[in-house]
This record gives sequence, C-alpha cells and structure tokens, in this order.
Amino acid sequence: MAYSARYPLLHEFIRYRTLTYAVQHFSSKLPGHIHPLTKRIHPNYHQLGAATGRFSCTDPNLQGLPKKNGFRECAIPEPKFKLVIGDYSQIELRVAAEISGDPRMLRAYQNGHDLHRLTASLVAQKSMEEVTREERQSAKAINFGLIFGMGEEGLQKYARNTYGVNMTREQARFFRNRFFQVYQGITRWHEATIRGNNTRETRTIIGRRRLWKDQPLITELLNTPIQGTSADITKKALGILPGKLIGTGAKIIGTVHDEIILEVPEEKAESIAEILKTAMIEGGRVFEKSPDRSGSDFK
Repeated sequence: MAYSARYPLLHEFIRYRTLTYAVQHFSSKLPGHIHPLTKRIHPNYHQLGAATGRFSCTDPNLQGLPKKNGFRECAIPEPKFKLVIGDYSQIELRVAAEISGDPRMLRAYQNGHDLHRLTASLVAQKSMEEVTREERQSAKAINFGLIFGMGEEGLQKYARNTYGVNMTREQARFFRNRFFQVYQGITRWHEATIRGNNTRETRTIIGRRRLWKDQPLITELLNTPIQGTSADITKKALGILPGKLIGTGAKIIGTVHDEIILEVPEEKAESIAEILKTAMIEGGRVFEKSPDRSGSDFK
C-alpha cells in the first residue's frame, strides 16, 4: 500500500484484489443465504459479538458489506417500501469529548461546528473558511486515529489505507504533536490512562465493564470506553425504537455499528424518519453528563 500512489499498476492490482475479495465473500455467497420462503436474507446478530460490546453479524456478515463500488446498493426494499437509515454523526469523537471533557471539542459540538474542519484549521493554523477539502480529509484521519492513541507510523498508515491520504513521517509527527497541543482534554485523558496502565479493566460511560486476563495495550484501554459507549448508545436506541414503531408498518432490518436501518412504507418514510431520529437522540441523552451533544444524520 505504501507504494501504490507512486506506481499506477500496483494501485490497479490492489484495487483488483479488493474487488475480487468482495465478490468472492459477498456477491458470490449471498444468494446461498436467501430463505426459500421469505426470499430474504436473515443474518444472525450477536449481542456481544465484539470485545467492546458491539454487535457482530454472521451467516452472512452483512455488516462487512463494502460501502464502495455499489455493493450496498444491492440491498433494496420490498415494492412500495423504502429504506430509512439513521446514522449517529461522528459518534466516537462525541464520546471521546464526553469522556475526556475536552473543552474545545465540547464547545465545537455545542455550537454545531464541523470538528474535522476545526481540527484541520488548528493543525494548519489557518481559519476554518480557508481549510481545503484535502486538509479536511487529513483531519478525519487525525481525529479518528489519534483519539485511540496511534503513534506517528500508525497514523501515517491509517491515513493512507482508510482515507487515501498520503503523509510523510514528518507530517504525521507534526500532526500528532499539534493535535495533542490543541486538545488538552484528550491529552490529559490519555496521560491518566497511561499512568494507570497496570489496570486490567475499563468501563463505558454507564459502567459496563471489560476485563482482560493479561495486561491490555494502551490503545485497547482507550478504544474500549469509546467504542463500547458508542455500542451502548446504539443498543439503547434499538431498545426504545420498537415501542415507537407500533402501528407504522416499519421494521428494523439491520444495524451496522452506529447505524440503524428500517424498511418502511413509502408514504410514511418522512414521519418514520422523525421517529427514528427521536429514538436515537433519546438513546444518546441517557449517556450525557452535560448539555445536548447528540447528533444524527438520516438518509
């Protein structure tokens, strides 16, 4: 991956391998999971499938369906129905702000600012209006990577592999140093976690505990309360939602981490989207320690 940007042929080969893997593991196998009576696919969701408390999905793993190249467009509703999808906006960053109490992050969310654009402006030391699309993309990698304690090499690889952003080692070092300068609350939380790194447990905001048999990595101690709280919030929303959907004809047909997917009658799509939004916000507010910081996007 490190050389694909410089060698077009290698880039195309990697793209070919990625598509081949997706076709072999999804397109070719999904028809075998179609139920003979319902003509639908009914995967198994596991309540505590991941160590952090996230759902996992098997037989088949529809959570792993690639976002790119049209794979998800293959999932369509019944005639006269629509899919309504609710997705918590930047939930892991919001949880990190809540846990760490970082004043700059909290203020950004309370004021409705774009945190990626804010980070880009702080790192590049320019106004938010001057931030370019490429700089905002780099800030995504910086935000999502560094809240979990990545080093400069990890950030460099994560930016390239996840966001298609090429950073030199020197740039990754500068971005990392600058991030922890401007987000002092995150810095203090990381330092406190490192000082207490002899612990073998951690908890989400509501106290759900994860235990380790052996000494965990610092990145695991940072990741679990964030990703775990995100999972708790989504599950709370899923618990609230069925009561609100009674009589609407809508069905919960899937969840992908911080995303909830409904199949709804076409004529009720807008009203049910509002119901879904309300349930997701209610689910998030249970976990708040301070004023409204919830956010959700709907498709």
